[in-house]
Amino acid sequence: MVAGCGPKIAKLLLLIINFAVWASSLALVGLGIWMLVEASRFEELFSEDKITPVAGIILGLGCFCFIVGFCGCCGAMKENICFLKTYFCLLLLIVLGELTAGILALVYKGELEGSMTEGMTKTISESYGEYNSATETIDYMQEKFECCGAYNYTDYTDSVWQVEEGKLPPSCCTATTPPDPCSYTSPTRHEPGCVAASIGKIESNIAILAGVCLGVLVFEIIAMMFSCCVIDAVQEKA
Repeated sequence: MVAGCGPKIAKLLLLIINFAVWASSLALVGLGIWMLVEASRFEELFSEDKITPVAGIILGLGCFCFIVGFCGCCGAMKENICFLKTYFCLLLLIVLGELTAGILALVYKGELEGSMTEGMTKTISESYGEYNSATETIDYMQEKFECCGAYNYTDYTDSVWQVEEGKLPPSCCTATTPPDPCSYTSPTRHEPGCVAASIGKIESNIAILAGVCLGVLVFEIIAMMFSCCVIDAVQEKA
């Protein structure tokens, strides 16, 4: 067992941090599985499948973090230098991966928005009202974000739905009582387009998400420092 107050505290904190890593890895695995199950529900919103690859990455990251936590706990408890060095290297990979993911998210934000606009516009024009999956997905978006169409309500002007029904979908309006059907002039019609509304909602939470990610990153760097302390203590004891 390592000697000295400092190395013992570092070992204890390393164990605590790794239990947190394990918990977060299980959460990531659960999120990845949920996204894979739900991916088919939102495939109508994108011109390309953007959800499944992201879900796969999250699931893989969760499994990877579980392995990292295992190496950290075993290394700290057994004071095994091999496990601790492996743990340090894996954490370094995660830190670099998170920084890369953040940069890529900024770079490809416009591409994701463009894919969503193209996919949703095509679905509204050709599939809304014709296929249940497309109709349910669009209705869900329009009700959740209080929006109408991809750009705005005029996306329905030349749609199959407009030809058959001659009005906007009920999900485009807050109220659809018989005297006030959901029409292009309805006072309860949702004004914003769903792409802007959903992207805006995501952007409004970026500050919170960035803060959480920064906190995780700091903890990972601290864990790397503690692992170095324990490695040095074990090597000195040897």
